[in-house]
Amino acid sequence: MAEPGQVGTATGRQITLSDHARVSSNYRKHTTANPIQRALIERFHRTIADRVVALAPESFLDAGCGEGFVAQVLLERLPALDLTGIDFSADAAGVAQAKLAGARFQAGDVTGLPFPDGTFDVVGCFEVLEHLRGDGPEQALVEFARVARRAVVLSVPHEPFFSLANAARGKNLGVRPRGSDPDHVNFWGRREFAAFVGQRFDVTWLGGSFPWTVCVATKPGDR
Repeated sequence: MAEPGQVGTATGRQITLSDHARVSSNYRKHTTANPIQRALIERFHRTIADRVVALAPESFLDAGCGEGFVAQVLLERLPALDLTGIDFSADAAGVAQAKLAGARFQAGDVTGLPFPDGTFDVVGCFEVLEHLRGDGPEQALVEFARVARRAVVLSVPHEPFFSLANAARGKNLGVRPRGSDPDHVNFWGRREFAAFVGQRFDVTWLGGSFPWTVCVATKPGDR
């Protein structure tokens, strides 16, 4: 039995949330006390949830699920949704599993998903692709097309506005591009991201929630 404040990881190891928060920028971002940042994140989550709900999936893969913050919002809107989450961090997947017992979370790589073809109605990937080096984004897109039966909902920072917003509040000024997250290696404008997704899917909606881009796309021929 885990002690109070502890969660199990995908490997069975026990960690405390405070230990995880020290190493996870995603966890700190989603639990920030800054009211402006919280409002932006909550609006972003609503935008994603609205788009997923409109697709009416029965099954959903949260690829790069982190600690399950988006998954929690989706399950509140779609309680019967059969949701699976996968994340490179076993610790993050363990945090998600601890708070969302009705879903399944595991460690894994979005560029090599451990699921058969066509496993999920819809695949979501939120704030992940900008972190993948080399041909990682292209490999991930191929995998999403393989395991999704109908559609994907994807998000990335809306550049250059994401970086400019950080720079305006004095954040990441020593990073190039100035203001960008030090872990980001890919920088898409909205049209560029649509063109990227369009390599494998038919883009049906392109919008977002400042400072993020959100793209909805269907498998070719599945309109």
